[in-house]
Amino acid sequence: MAKNNVWLIILFAVTVYVLMGIYADFGKLLTTIKDFNWVFLFALFVLTTVNYVLRFLKWDFFLRKSGVHLRLKDNLFVFFSGLLMIITPGKVGEIWKGWLIKDITGDELSKTVPVVIVERITDVLGLVILSLLGVLYYNNGIYLILTLLLIFTGFFAVIRSKTISHGIITILENRTGKHAENIKTMHETFKKTMEPKGLIEMSLLSAFAWFFECVGMYLVVCGFNESISITLATFVFSFASLAGAVSMIPGGIGVAEATISGLLQLFGVTSTVSVGIAIIVRFGTLWYGAIMGLSVYLLFKKNIEKH
Repeated sequence: MAKNNVWLIILFAVTVYVLMGIYADFGKLLTTIKDFNWVFLFALFVLTTVNYVLRFLKWDFFLRKSGVHLRLKDNLFVFFSGLLMIITPGKVGEIWKGWLIKDITGDELSKTVPVVIVERITDVLGLVILSLLGVLYYNNGIYLILTLLLIFTGFFAVIRSKTISHGIITILENRTGKHAENIKTMHETFKKTMEPKGLIEMSLLSAFAWFFECVGMYLVVCGFNESISITLATFVFSFASLAGAVSMIPGGIGVAEATISGLLQLFGVTSTVSVGIAIIVRFGTLWYGAIMGLSVYLLFKKNIEKH
């Protein structure tokens, strides 16, 4: 990601948070955040880290299914460095992990990019599973969830159908010429990583992993001396994460925060406290992950040697 783009994203984030502060009344917001029990932010960091570790297991599973084999330290470096790209639109920048693997093992992007995509799909499916727990709270949310499920079902059908996939590959081969072999490799990798049993198991693992961040949000709410149920916290966080992802705004910045704040207000939390909760939650998830990713990359890139 270009340095200019990073600074633009940071500038955009600052603008969003300033506008949120104006909406919540800066004076009241600062007082509210000052009274926050910061022990709960540390708890959120721990729970977010657990989420990352569980999702690393999922990443490693799909990588091995694709036939790509990395030493543990190399794989940890690739996965955690990739967290830097969570501030890109829809996290599409995580494709960078494919380039890191190519630098280490020489494996082509046609084998690793599908892994990044399928891992992201299971992330979304995991959040969808968690969101379904709270649809009773907010019926309008079902439309976003059903749309995402429909898109996934269509993609899955294309990958698994020999007739459809063969037709699409033939069209792409005619148009891409020398890259035809890469297209076939990508399709084969998608087929290997999207086998129903493994896909279901990894989507459930993903839901379990994301649940830790939902618990983290619940604790942040407690840190502001507010009270909501774990089920509601799970719905609010997972639904806000989905809304941020589909918005294709870098890191879902603004959209996820507004969704968290708006839903909390819908269930009785004041605007000032709901904005404070949204800011703390996003710092302990989005920005914590991005900082961790940057730190891992800068600290350990010299220790990662090509095979």
